Amino acid sequence: MPGTFFGLEIARRGLQVHRTAMDITGHNVANASTPGYTRQEAVITATGPYANPTLGSRLLPGQLGTGVEASMVRRIKNEYLDTQARDSISSREFWQVQEDLFARIEAVFAEPGATGIASTLTKFFNTWQDLNNTPQDPGVKAAVAETGDELATMMREAYQQLGDIAESILKIDSSGNVTGGQLKDQVDEVNEILRQIRELTEAIKRVYAQGNQPNDLLDKRDLLLDRLAEYGPVSVTHLTEGGRSTGEIELKFFGVDVGSADMKVELVVSAPSGKVNVELKIGNDSNKISLPGSYTGSLAGLEETRARIDGYMDALNKLSGALKNTINQILNPDGKAWDFFTGTLADGDFAVNKDIMNDPARCIDGTKALYVARLATTGQADLGGATFGEYFNALLADIGARSGSASDMAGSRRAVAEQVESLRQSVSGVNLDEELSRLIQYQYGYQASARVLAAIDEMLDYLINRTG
Repeated sequence: MPGTFFGLEIARRGLQVHRTAMDITGHNVANASTPGYTRQEAVITATGPYANPTLGSRLLPGQLGTGVEASMVRRIKNEYLDTQARDSISSREFWQVQEDLFARIEAVFAEPGATGIASTLTKFFNTWQDLNNTPQDPGVKAAVAETGDELATMMREAYQQLGDIAESILKIDSSGNVTGGQLKDQVDEVNEILRQIRELTEAIKRVYAQGNQPNDLLDKRDLLLDRLAEYGPVSVTHLTEGGRSTGEIELKFFGVDVGSADMKVELVVSAPSGKVNVELKIGNDSNKISLPGSYTGSLAGLEETRARIDGYMDALNKLSGALKNTINQILNPDGKAWDFFTGTLADGDFAVNKDIMNDPARCIDGTKALYVARLATTGQADLGGATFGEYFNALLADIGARSGSASDMAGSRRAVAEQVESLRQSVSGVNLDEELSRLIQYQYGYQASARVLAAIDEMLDYLINRTG
């Protein structure tokens, strides 16, 4: 039979367990608003009974319990929801960066409006029509030159602004080395996150090896994994040994294992045939990922938009080149007069000929004005048979369609990500009402254990001090 002081140990264990449970509840309440925090709870189990049946022992009708213990502090976590949440985060960021960048692209073109390129292009050909009516009028010739200069300036500025947006995504020097831009910044951030994840994993493994549960460290690592998912697809496998977690994970980024310290992410840029291609090199040359591909995440979204911007710049350059070549061929077919437009958008010097701007009355041949005016409705072979206006409007339509699609998809993916995160928080998040009710439960448990302790103390006092 147990000794006289047996009940004291049971009461002590009750006090200790309920005090521990209250501490854990207080920790939950304190971190209710902490990003990435996962709710914890004490796993309360009965301690081993007083008498264990063994060979040669006398079996009694029942076994006496020895109290209670907090066997572990458990994180309330659903790893399947984590996987779904990270997938939705990657998809959301892929479209979010495109939505933001296309808003900047649309701001480059003041369309539709009276001061946009489309209206100025129409105005330009109308002034040539006016010149056809009065071929020698110096005032109309001046209007032709001024309108042409206005059009060239608008196209040049639009091209430059698109280039600025493209450089904000990826900046390359003359040697083809990446020197800046959001892509570089995000790759640097990815490498920093990977470094922190590896350091946390080593700390987590040490805690597991000592038989403890590193809950707060696991929360920090999960939060970093969520951040990593913003930049690209993430796959996480928790490794076990003998059915128990070791704290180690197999982490794949863009499908490549990045667990070892030498697996760093780098940007690799090439320009075959003048077109810039962007790849991610992870670790070594055998692990190269072509962007954007079919991937999600902000890295793929940035490269998707940068490639679109390159296309828009090429289209503007093609439009200005066709405009220059066609008009110059009409006004200066034999090279003995003046070219109306000079330079290119790509070189940043597309403009009306300086001689024409200085003396339009002398340099512009009004007798050929009708041929230039007719270009407004003439399809151009260099533009695929479209007129100048049709070609530019097609460019605007593509920008508008892509922007609208990015905005719609970003809104949809945000809603999905919020819904999945809500589901995750319903499992792992802290509910203050629930925690406060648990606190009251543990408080009463503590008080009851204290009452048992007091009762036993009174009994022992009577036994020791009042009998004799």
